[in-house]
Amino acid sequence: MTTQGVTVVGGGPHGLLHALALARAGIDVTVLEARPPRTTGSPRAMTFHWSMMQGLDRLGILEEALSRGIIHQVWSLNVLATGERMALELDVLAGDIEHPFTLHLPQEQLGEIILSRLAEHAHVHLEWNTRVQRLVQDSDGVNVLADSPDGEREYRSSWVVGADGATSAVRRAIGLGLPGVTWPERFVAANLRYDFAALGYEVSTLQLDPTDGALVAQIDDQGLWRYLYAESLKLPEETVGDRMGEVLRRVLPGGPLPEIEAYAAHRMHQRVADRFRVGRVLLLGDAAHVTNPTSAYGLAGGYFDSECLVEALSAVIHDGAGDDILDRYSEVRRRVFTDLASPVSTESKQLLWNSAKPGRLQGEIERFRHITASRARQREYLLVARGLQSAPLRSRRPSAI
Repeated sequence: MTTQGVTVVGGGPHGLLHALALARAGIDVTVLEARPPRTTGSPRAMTFHWSMMQGLDRLGILEEALSRGIIHQVWSLNVLATGERMALELDVLAGDIEHPFTLHLPQEQLGEIILSRLAEHAHVHLEWNTRVQRLVQDSDGVNVLADSPDGEREYRSSWVVGADGATSAVRRAIGLGLPGVTWPERFVAANLRYDFAALGYEVSTLQLDPTDGALVAQIDDQGLWRYLYAESLKLPEETVGDRMGEVLRRVLPGGPLPEIEAYAAHRMHQRVADRFRVGRVLLLGDAAHVTNPTSAYGLAGGYFDSECLVEALSAVIHDGAGDDILDRYSEVRRRVFTDLASPVSTESKQLLWNSAKPGRLQGEIERFRHITASRARQREYLLVARGLQSAPLRSRRPSAI
């Protein structure tokens, strides 16, 4: 049996970032991940919101991440029918934050960077191809029983953190559901090779149209882009690829269709667990709450869950604080999701993929014309994301990204 301070279940971005933050806080950590290391192929998360940059810098990984990824300082809103372009310029935040930009980097590349840092910590243990089956808690810790390449294994730790995504085995093991709604559309994320810049697309562009709303984002400097659109859930998922050419043909000028390297289809949700703590087991990121992908608040919200939870666990483990601080973590981070992340993500989803209601899209276009016409209004609009970071749990000092 392996004994560690904290067992983190999930080796995706949130789990690895959390493990690194715990390690840097001097806490022993074991990471259990059901998949093999360095899984690639299917399009996955790639947008790291500007609000995360200071945190990535504190973790010592920002510089290398920037060297690998695409930096962008402009979010463009392009009206497909007319060619109108409106721009939200992140440099309006230069007086407020140190890093006024967002980063595009495939999550597997961020994972490689984090793994190289985790290797520097002797008190970090990584277990791949290890699938959690059940948890057993007592007054002193938690036993995690998992299937591994060597058969069933048991891991003992003082605390367990579930960072294993929307279908979280940890959340199910502690009897929590994920109530909320599923949107009537699925989103389709395609990695394809096409020169969107030649069409006037910025590195990150919201394509506005009642039928063909999309997120278009540059992945690398070798011509690879992400095209993310939505279709009805009533259409069969197994034929998504057959319909993709028709979708692209409607929005692109004549000529050969883009080369599609990979695509993935997923349902869209707005869901949140009733609480993020049951005894010695805690949840963060998509294991605790799920939102649609249009705002980039999902990754950022999960990162700030981790930041808050590291503070709470450090207080308990190192400083002898009462475990009621973990209840405050649950309350505070759930409130951030319900009061900010989910409403903003819902609004951005409806901007792109629910705008066929008469007058809705035109009203949104008018709103963004008003916002983008003034740098002061752009700043006010963008700074709403500051609320993703909650104030420190042990003081009333104001939050500062």
